[in-house]
Amino acid sequence: MRVGLPVKIWLTVFALLATQAQGAEHSAGPPLSRPISHFSIGQTSALDALLWFGRDNRLCLGIEFSGPELDRQVHVEADHTTVGDVMKEILGSRTAYQFLLADGVILIRRRGGKPPAWLDHRLRQFEQPRMELMSADAGLWMALERGVNPSQQGFAGDSPLTEPIDDVGPFNERRKTVRQLLIKIVGSSRGASWFPTSQGVGVSFPASINRFWTLVTYSGPIANRPR
Repeated sequence: MRVGLPVKIWLTVFALLATQAQGAEHSAGPPLSRPISHFSIGQTSALDALLWFGRDNRLCLGIEFSGPELDRQVHVEADHTTVGDVMKEILGSRTAYQFLLADGVILIRRRGGKPPAWLDHRLRQFEQPRMELMSADAGLWMALERGVNPSQQGFAGDSPLTEPIDDVGPFNERRKTVRQLLIKIVGSSRGASWFPTSQGVGVSFPASINRFWTLVTYSGPIANRPR
């Protein structure tokens, strides 16, 4: 059967909308192949090395695993390479990790592993005005806590403010997962990353820590760079 032009146009538009509606989470392409002329970091943890690399190259990261491999000590000297190759060198493997790109944020997953279940927890609504990055992050944490335990009322915590102030939002999202909301918050910042909170895994960057994830910002006072 021959499809008329108006129908063809409608089918094309429908296909584009369907693609956009899926959240645009796909294997990372161009950002990973971006040329890197030089990157060096003195002895530090693999996690800190990833964050320094992200800060140097304006890359927002969503690290979906935690554990001893992030605390492993590394010393990296890389010339005339790509974003992807540097990240693989930092992580110590070319095959053990998977990289996905979602709205400008590079997600890093351990192959064969399961990301934390809370990343897939879906919030009925997440609404916030435009506000400072760490405040928006705290709002998402409290929304998740209430979603997990609706009877919870009080919250206590302390987060460093970005310097200069990094405002994100506004947000008015319905039926989105915590992963999707973290991507929106981090992706609209001037530079930030997150990883699952894990005892014994720390960073030298300003960070907001809750029992689910740790969000670090590239804005603000940072410890001296390892050389």
